[in-house]
Amino acid sequence: MFVRNVLSKNFLILPVNPLIDMPKLKLYWTLQLVGWLTWLANEALIYVNSFGWSIDWFIAADLNAAFAIFITHNFRKVIRKYGWVELPIQQVVPRILLSVLTMSVLMALINIPLDSYLLREKDHTDFWSVFFVLQYVFSFMKPLMIWTLFYYAAHYFERKSEVEIEKLRLESSIRETESKVLRAQMNPHFMFNALNSIRALILEEPEKAQKAVTQLSNILRSSLLADRRKTVSLAEELRTVEDYLALEKIRYEERLQIRKNIYPETLTCQVPPMLLQTLVENAIKHGVSKPVKGGFVSLETKIVEDKIVIIISNTGVLETTDSGGFGLENTAHRLELLFGPASKFNIYQASKEVVSAEITIPVPSQVTENKDNPFAKITNMVHIKV
Repeated sequence: MFVRNVLSKNFLILPVNPLIDMPKLKLYWTLQLVGWLTWLANEALIYVNSFGWSIDWFIAADLNAAFAIFITHNFRKVIRKYGWVELPIQQVVPRILLSVLTMSVLMALINIPLDSYLLREKDHTDFWSVFFVLQYVFSFMKPLMIWTLFYYAAHYFERKSEVEIEKLRLESSIRETESKVLRAQMNPHFMFNALNSIRALILEEPEKAQKAVTQLSNILRSSLLADRRKTVSLAEELRTVEDYLALEKIRYEERLQIRKNIYPETLTCQVPPMLLQTLVENAIKHGVSKPVKGGFVSLETKIVEDKIVIIISNTGVLETTDSGGFGLENTAHRLELLFGPASKFNIYQASKEVVSAEITIPVPSQVTENKDNPFAKITNMVHIKV
């Protein structure tokens, strides 16, 4: 229909993004109806200006729009059935051109008879001449090509978004797996040494051996529960560290000196489970087990502005070539996953013979003090005999 008229460039296609929350099927039909009816209204106005008002124009126009929706909808089925959106562009382009040409010919075959009938008294042109047939075909190729391009563009951006989402899910899954490994890990050397220490105590100091078994059990329980929880309170994490240090004290005796400076305001803050235990274990490995005279391990917590700062220090010199192990390599990664970019992890040479690992975690502006916690009264740097 609409012979010798160049289709208006004001063909309306609504953008996809503002309607992204709509169900896909509803969005599709909304765009179909609005797009084709807008094109139809534009062409109807051109005809009214050229040939005057007639109810036949609008009846024919409605049929024309319905047929356009029908063939494009079936074209969509073909695209979806044969997976054209998945094909490389060199395979898609010829398929699109052939399909658009076919649909344009069908539209022309419907509209030429309609125009011949409607304009029989006003225009005696031979509508079936090659020139007019080609004009019809090329006129319909414009809106059909626009429809196809928008359809493919919508799928392209949708697939791009899906790929990005899937990528984020994969990264999150990988990070979560790493986090679970970190939370659940238990150094087999520590287990071996702890059991040997307990065995040596069974005959000489049975009560102390019994207490050590309980402490080892507490550590194992915390390790198992760590896989189910992303964070724990600092007070709970410190209990695990206490049990760990008590067992290590049996092994190293006076070679291990333990210092703490725990501020009660920090006890209710959330930290990753087993994180401090991993860092304390690393501190003992490098600061106590290697030197002949042993060394110290200190643990300090404080609130700085709206962040909790945890510092674990040990005797030693920072080895720049040492990766620090899987746990230390991924500590910053784990903190960022749980607390965002505001969290930080850093290992540095605090003084000539002291290495410090510093953790910074954002906390709410108000932290409730837990006065009933056994750590609440430890506010000064002290030496603890375990």
